[in-house]
Amino acid sequence: MDNLKEILKCKLAFEADGKQAMGVNLPPELAKLVRWELHQYYGADPGEQLTTLYGMEVLSLDADEVSFEA
Repeated sequence: MDNLKEILKCKLAFEADGKQAMGVNLPPELAKLVRWELHQYYGADPGEQLTTLYGMEVLSLDADEVSFEA
């Protein structure tokens, strides 16, 4: 259950030079794992369409890799 922590680390690295991550694009497999982790943490399924994550809008669930948009 480290996918959420890894996304947060990537977000903080993206923001290290002063940018602010407003949106995130997730690959399909990672989106499934994040959904599962959120279910484990909160005991409720957030649904297939993740809307926000660490204050960022989830822009895509079919990206080739994790990316952020300012």
